[in-house]
Amino acid sequence: MTVRVRLVAVLVLLLGAASAVGVLLGQDRAAAVGLVLLATLGVLVLLRTHLAQRSRLAHLARSTARLTSSQESLARRVRELGRDRDRQLAALEEANAALAESLAQERAQNRRLDDLDRASFRLAMRQHIRVFRAEHALHAPRTSAALQLPYKLRNLELAASHGVGVPTVLAVWPDIDAVQLDGLPDELVLKADGGAGSAAVFPLQRVGEGRYRLLGVDQVVDEDDLRERLRALGRRARAPYFAEELLHGPDGGPIPDDVKLYMFYGEVGHVLVRNVAVHGDPSTIRLKLVDELGQDYGEVALGRRHDPAIPVPTALPEMVTVAQHLSRAVGLPFCRVDLYETSRGIVLGEITRAPNGGNERFAETHDEHLGRLWVRAAARLDSDLAAGRPAGPLFGEEAELRLYPAEGGPYAGDAERRVLPCSQWCERPHP
Repeated sequence: MTVRVRLVAVLVLLLGAASAVGVLLGQDRAAAVGLVLLATLGVLVLLRTHLAQRSRLAHLARSTARLTSSQESLARRVRELGRDRDRQLAALEEANAALAESLAQERAQNRRLDDLDRASFRLAMRQHIRVFRAEHALHAPRTSAALQLPYKLRNLELAASHGVGVPTVLAVWPDIDAVQLDGLPDELVLKADGGAGSAAVFPLQRVGEGRYRLLGVDQVVDEDDLRERLRALGRRARAPYFAEELLHGPDGGPIPDDVKLYMFYGEVGHVLVRNVAVHGDPSTIRLKLVDELGQDYGEVALGRRHDPAIPVPTALPEMVTVAQHLSRAVGLPFCRVDLYETSRGIVLGEITRAPNGGNERFAETHDEHLGRLWVRAAARLDSDLAAGRPAGPLFGEEAELRLYPAEGGPYAGDAERRVLPCSQWCERPHP
């Protein structure tokens, strides 16, 4: 019992006693006043009790409301956790499905690569790169076919010796400081002998004294700019440096379609016809892969922009003949022969041992097709070597083009050459 309740009880007893005494003493008024006070006190007590009950009820209602709100929040959180769990389970199931699919593909790929009755261009290319890197580490003789192919001037000399058209070389310089474009035609291409892809290739058009426009891009440079660009390329632009004529397409355009023939020691794997709208801008490159008859293979080059509207060169049969001849002369199971159909006929661009660094990928059936061609080419080359074919590239007797400068050497591409009649090995058909 609280102090307040005790005081009220005492007060009630006192008022009741006073009223009783007033009645006994005949003091009716005093007794009446006591009864009134007692009644008033009772009413106040009842009112106080009622108010206290209402307060408790209000507090209980608020507590109930808070509890209900907490329960609703808890229910929402439970629902959110349930949805999160469902999303996580769905994501986990999706990841597991993707992993299972990837594992199945990997197992199928391993079975394919382990199957001796099957083949893979990508796998053969990786091994091809390992071998010529090992040759380089061993300081193998520079007559090695794979070690000679990265050099542009050497390729031009090889092609010319077999009667294949090559761009006219306007000037050759032993080092970057010697590069001097004065006195050369207004249109030309500046290149480095040893370079990666198109990194060290600058098609130029003179626009003023000592100033040139880089064709395909809206840039004007001078000779100092060009020298600095060559220096910045480092080993991707190795000496010597040279200028050659700017080729034009059959229609007179400045950038003829690049026709790249994937060759397997005399056999055509496919022909990549590449159209470049803007030189140096990969986003403008479109391509189509066809067979030696010009039939479209479709979208078999993974990650490349296929354009079936690109026309097949009218000189494709002649290009195939040239590429077959040169690929047998190179003396490797695989190489890519790049040709241009120009205003003056078929002209060599370059010969490549590992296109795009060996990172090209093709659809499985096409990879298998090219892989089988590689295996057959290696077998034919081994057979020819056993029958007496000299190892390495074979130069023909059509022309003796010497492009490397006497000063500043020796150069990596300027190795001794083995000259033989084309009829001995380069023109031999294979079954």
